[in-house]
Amino acid sequence: MRIVYFTDTFHPMINGIVTSITAYSKELADRGHEVLIVVPDNPWLSEFHYPGIEIFSIKGFPAFFYPDFKITFAFTPGLIKRIRTFQPDIIHFHTQFILGWQAIVLGKILSIPRIGTFHTYIADEGYLKVIGMENFKIFGEIGWKYNNFFYEHCERVIAPSINAKKELSEHGIPVEKIDILPNPAPVQSCWVHILTSFLPALTTNTILYIGRISKEKSLTVCLDAIYIISREIPDVRFVIVGSGPDEVEIKQYTKDLDIEANVIFLGAISHDVLMQSDIFEKSQLFLTASKTETQGITLLEAMSSGLPTVGVDIKGVGEIIEDNGYKARPWNSGELALYCIRILKDDILRKKLGERSREIVKKYDIKKLTDDLENIYQQTIQNGLRKK
Repeated sequence: MRIVYFTDTFHPMINGIVTSITAYSKELADRGHEVLIVVPDNPWLSEFHYPGIEIFSIKGFPAFFYPDFKITFAFTPGLIKRIRTFQPDIIHFHTQFILGWQAIVLGKILSIPRIGTFHTYIADEGYLKVIGMENFKIFGEIGWKYNNFFYEHCERVIAPSINAKKELSEHGIPVEKIDILPNPAPVQSCWVHILTSFLPALTTNTILYIGRISKEKSLTVCLDAIYIISREIPDVRFVIVGSGPDEVEIKQYTKDLDIEANVIFLGAISHDVLMQSDIFEKSQLFLTASKTETQGITLLEAMSSGLPTVGVDIKGVGEIIEDNGYKARPWNSGELALYCIRILKDDILRKKLGERSREIVKKYDIKKLTDDLENIYQQTIQNGLRKK
């Protein structure tokens, strides 16, 4: 098959969308499929190369409301020409932005079936906080109308979790056109060879967070939990891997809580480097308070390395955490702290939960999931464009 991906965020950005696209496109290329990825231009794109994958870039500039995305020109003659010559069997977009819109239009013009993956709850209060609109209910409604514009024009829609499928259906997307396909987790062998060391010999009370530092991730709730934990376990360390628009604010909040000695900011680390670092090995559990995950790839990566998990019982995170950790009520830092303390103080429990994490994550194996993705592509191609 010849597959075109459209995404408004790509390498070197570090987020779940980029990780998912990269994993699936590499596996598809390894199976002999041709993959073309249409992305916004940036100076570091030349660093990404893989046999069977071609990158086509369009000039753009960072979106003021979400720097991981770029605003590109609506259409360029070069893009249309490249799509025509590539002759794709399927168009698959991953973002509800300008390149996603181009994917819809080009699919219609060129009679190519279209698939969209629902990665982000853009109408969720957490994301509305990013643009300061969380107090206006109407913006949530507008967000879903905007969201649905993209998926209503698809032949198929991919949701990474049961909850994501349910919410899409409840907001008007026909349930029969939605397929559940989780984002993949890395294989355990990624951590066999430690190539890069980021952490000193820490205590045995190290808690890890990996992700964007932004309002939708509810990091202040995690920091409140760390404050509570530090009262009982003074040498606890909270390692934060990532960057984002709220980094200054979060560092100030750490100072305000007087837990600077307990928090380590490592900044953004490329995915490949992260996977072969000592960060997972030197951590005892993974913590997240995010309420906006459609699934949560960093959570899966932590589980793949054998870490117990503590999160909130909502959306994608609530589905992933089973009997390999604990789920607290949203915004409840006290519960999160209680569960973290329980795991840190009980070596036998921590080992048991970690072993269970390794078992659960097998469901997210890239090879198995790519089999499912190929089937979705083949069925969509056979059915062709929907008749209006």
